[in-house]
Amino acid sequence: MIEKAISIAERVCKVGVWASGILVLFMAVYICIDVLLRKLFSVSISGGEEFSGYTLAIMSGWAFSYALFKKAHVRIDILYLKLPLKYRSVLDLLSLVALAIFVIPTTYYAFGVLHTSVLRNSVANTPLQTPLWIPQSLWFVSLVFFSIVLILFLVGTISHLLRRDIISAYKLAGSTTLEEEIKEEAKIEGLSGEEG
Repeated sequence: MIEKAISIAERVCKVGVWASGILVLFMAVYICIDVLLRKLFSVSISGGEEFSGYTLAIMSGWAFSYALFKKAHVRIDILYLKLPLKYRSVLDLLSLVALAIFVIPTTYYAFGVLHTSVLRNSVANTPLQTPLWIPQSLWFVSLVFFSIVLILFLVGTISHLLRRDIISAYKLAGSTTLEEEIKEEAKIEGLSGEEG
């Protein structure tokens, strides 16, 4: 059941990451147009800095979730790779718990920020006066999603460890080795070579 929930979450995450990528691409074009207009015609379309800040906040939770699925969060694995698999699984669990200790309170306080903005009908202190609940709600949703993914990983890892299924626990939460990264890169290169 947890594996199915993680699989669904991964598909949702891919949609969120694609949407975030489109948002970043839009902001890049928006800023380029603004720079060109200023350079050529001394005219500026305001909001580039403001909207790019919102974009960074909104995409953060989706990017963090995607990094968790792809095992791309930074880990110092000098000692980790020398340990037996069962000790690695304990460290994997500790790393998820440490991440949860940071992310879940952050999500809680993000809700407080959003709630305050809604109650006060807050707007940005910029010429655009963007209603802050709009970017803050999108930011909050991305953090909620990341918290859910993190909890699913924690529950899945604990479940595997309780069943003494160390291999599954490692596959779910373990750090990738250099050899695994090389195989993944070779697989990607092979796919792009076939397309060409």
